[in-house]
Amino acid sequence: MAAGRAPALISLATAADLPELAAVAAATFPLACPPSVTPDNIAAFIAETLSVERFGEYLTDPNRIVLVAREDSITGYAMLIHGVPDNSDVQRAVTQRPALELSKIY
Repeated sequence: MAAGRAPALISLATAADLPELAAVAAATFPLACPPSVTPDNIAAFIAETLSVERFGEYLTDPNRIVLVAREDSITGYAMLIHGVPDNSDVQRAVTQRPALELSKIY
């Protein structure tokens, strides 16, 4: 943290955060993609998974927790999902229950 700079505040995302949250997701997701992912595939993923509407669904899903980091504006977010993904390798590897998946963090 820079001198004189307040720390980011972490809180649960709210409906009022949706437009800004989706904008941060759309800006950060492409940065995490390998070079082999096409711009069209990135755009399709953002439209299908990181839209205002989808984040609205995530906020009302009792199995998900969406957190935002905020300084003057939203500077990052994380999504946690209760449970273990359906992937059989993950099911075998994660033996302790209950579990919480860190699905996204940007």
